[in-house]
Amino acid sequence: MKKKQFGKIYIEITNVCNLQCAFCMPTTRKPEFMKVEDFDRILQKIQPYTDRIYLHIKGEPLLHPQLKEILACAMEKQMDVTITTNATLLQQNLSTILQSTCIKQMNLSLHSIEQNQEVKKKEAEYLEEVIGSVRQIQKYTNILISYRLWNLEAYENNIHNKMLLDTLAKEYGIYNLYEMAKERKWVKLAPNVYLNQDIEFVWPSLEGKTILEAGKCFGLRNQIGILVNGDVVPCCLDQNGAMALGNIKHQTVEEIINSERAKKIKQGFEAHKLVEPLCKTCGFITRFNKKEEQ
Repeated sequence: MKKKQFGKIYIEITNVCNLQCAFCMPTTRKPEFMKVEDFDRILQKIQPYTDRIYLHIKGEPLLHPQLKEILACAMEKQMDVTITTNATLLQQNLSTILQSTCIKQMNLSLHSIEQNQEVKKKEAEYLEEVIGSVRQIQKYTNILISYRLWNLEAYENNIHNKMLLDTLAKEYGIYNLYEMAKERKWVKLAPNVYLNQDIEFVWPSLEGKTILEAGKCFGLRNQIGILVNGDVVPCCLDQNGAMALGNIKHQTVEEIINSERAKKIKQGFEAHKLVEPLCKTCGFITRFNKKEEQ
C-alpha cells in the first residue's frame, strides 16, 4: 500500500480552553467549536493524505460538546486519533473515550498543574482523577498514554515535578522514577503508559524576537494543521493562522499545499532556510535541528 503524504494532520476542533496556562499564548481569534458536519467534510478531504489526525492546536478538545459525534466520524472514516489534553475533563469524558476505538494515543499535559492556581490547589485530587481514568483506559483499551511534563529547563529535571513524579512512582511501582527522570526524556511506566519530558518551548509569534534564521521542521513535510475556522497552516504551532495557506472549506488539499506560499516554505526547509518571519521566532524548531545535527 502506498504511503500517504502526511504522517499526521492536526485538526483544531475548538480554540476554547478551560485553563489559562502561562506557557500557552492566548489566541487572538474568536472562540469557536467546529461543527460536526464541517469536521466530517474535512475528514473526507484529507483521507487521501493521511491515516492519522491529532485533535489539537489550541483549545481543549475534551471541552467540545459533541466530542462523541466527532470521534464517531473519525471511526467511520477509519482515522487513527491522537488527543492532547490538559486532562481536567478526562474523567467526565471517560465513557466516550472507552467507546471510541479510533483513539490510539492520548497526551496528558500534566505540566498544566503548576501554571494554574485553581488546579494547583486541588493537585492531589486532580492527579487521583487522572490516574484513576488511566487505569480504566488501560483495562479496557490499547490506547497509548503519554504523561507529558514539558516544563523542564535546559533538559534538567524541574524540582516542581517532584511531587507529581513521586505520585506516578507509587502508582506504577517505580520507586526510583525521580532519578530515572533525570537521565532520560521517555520512561516506560507500564504497558502502553509512558512519562514524556521535554523543555518548555517558546511559542512562535510575529511579535516575538528572532531566534534563528536557518533550520527545518516537519511542517508541510510530515504534517499540516487545520484551524477551527478551516484555515490550513503548515504546522501545529501557527496558532493564529499567520501562515494560512488557504481554507479547506473552500479549497481542495491539493490546491492548498501547492500554493506559492506553501511551495516557498517547503523549499526553504529543504534548503535549511526559514523563509517565514513566524518560523524565525519558533522555539520548538530547535528540537528538530538538534536531532538532525546529532
